[in-house]
Amino acid sequence: MRAVKGKNNVLCLISSTEAKVFNMIAADQFTDLNTLTEREVHLAEELFKRNAVRKVRRDNVVGYKTYE
Repeated sequence: MRAVKGKNNVLCLISSTEAKVFNMIAADQFTDLNTLTEREVHLAEELFKRNAVRKVRRDNVVGYKTYE
């Protein structure tokens, strides 16, 4: 388990598999949805639903970013 700050600096507990996806998104600062595997997309979508990451559109490409 890991605690990360999400939307409005609210702590969110995530599992170790979700932490791997979260770290990938945080390292790239923007992760394109098309570069992720099906499992990573599912985990990223779960993080999005729990307000740990945000979904953004950049140059007609949808992807994920972490909150500041």
